[in-house]
Amino acid sequence: MGNCSQKQSSGSSSRGFLANLFHKANIDPHALAQSCPPPVGGEMPLGECTVLRDRAAMRFDSRLVCKYEVLQVLGKGSFSQVLRVKHRATRKCFAVKVVLADCGSVDNELNILSRLSHPYVIQLEEVFKTASKYFIVMQMAYGGEMYDRVVAKGRYSEDEARAALKMLLTGLAYLHSIRVTHRDLKPENLLYADARPDARLLITDFGLAYQATKPNETMTETCGTPEYIAPELLLRVPYTQKVDMWAVGVIAYILMSGIMPFDDDCRSRLYTHIITANYVYYPQFWSGSELAKQFVDSLLETNSVERMSATVALKHEWMTGERQGQRPPPTRPQSEYNSMQRTKSTRSIRSVTRSDHGHRVDPREVDELANDLKRVAQTTKNYGVF
Repeated sequence: MGNCSQKQSSGSSSRGFLANLFHKANIDPHALAQSCPPPVGGEMPLGECTVLRDRAAMRFDSRLVCKYEVLQVLGKGSFSQVLRVKHRATRKCFAVKVVLADCGSVDNELNILSRLSHPYVIQLEEVFKTASKYFIVMQMAYGGEMYDRVVAKGRYSEDEARAALKMLLTGLAYLHSIRVTHRDLKPENLLYADARPDARLLITDFGLAYQATKPNETMTETCGTPEYIAPELLLRVPYTQKVDMWAVGVIAYILMSGIMPFDDDCRSRLYTHIITANYVYYPQFWSGSELAKQFVDSLLETNSVERMSATVALKHEWMTGERQGQRPPPTRPQSEYNSMQRTKSTRSIRSVTRSDHGHRVDPREVDELANDLKRVAQTTKNYGVF
């Protein structure tokens, strides 16, 4: 009887010690017990999923839940969702991208992300894989998307745009130096590290990125987002890293005007605007200088050979503030298509459908329009693709 009482006292003391330990570590023992099933054969059953008690409809990898506390869902896409989690030991927050394992681009994205390390590129932390899902733990960006920031502000000032583009171009120069082409740059894929006005910009979402294996390697796959796609992609000719620079030109225009340079509900008209560089600097929207226009024009150059690279763009006098000799400003070639009706040319970026997998370029549609677009391109002066 005395032994029994002694054991009960000892057990009660152990439970009290563990309770205090969990309390100090800010760990809920009931949630931990629910999310970490007893070991089988001395090991945690790898890849087994757990249903959190307060999120019955969401299933997570048990290894993820044992290491991180799931706090909230940040967003959902067609094939993925993003969660905010907190590391149980360090209390540091991370973003977790949950992707179906049969999503074709995820292996390519992870292969590229695992090689990247740069202040202006999102950082991969670790990956948990189950039979059906990937749980990709990444650096947390508290400042949200550039898309949301430019919508909230209406447009950036010239100095704000210059600062953002300098970070973007620096990150892009790094990617291009290791032969990575992003192929889907847009404000939705650029995140701010925090909410401060001068927050660090991070390039993210490498689902369509391409890792070349040799110098000067060209690509042929039709991919991207319609409003940001480069002319050479639409004309179905082999292309290079310069497609990213065209997208930077579109982003630069958006930042300093709050509207899209190329925007039309009709895809054939939209693509015609793009291959003829049919855009206008509206005085009522444009916040930049004449030199800023020259910078954008040098990026929205239909001849990809003449289009600036990331390293050259960083040295442009608008970016550095240093005059590079007295010379007349270049005049952008005009074509007969500059007078085409632009049905949505003055819309705010807010009215543009948010880009996701369902809003990406349709290769079949581009193939159907390619011959017509090539005929248009051949009638345009100073076109360098052919």
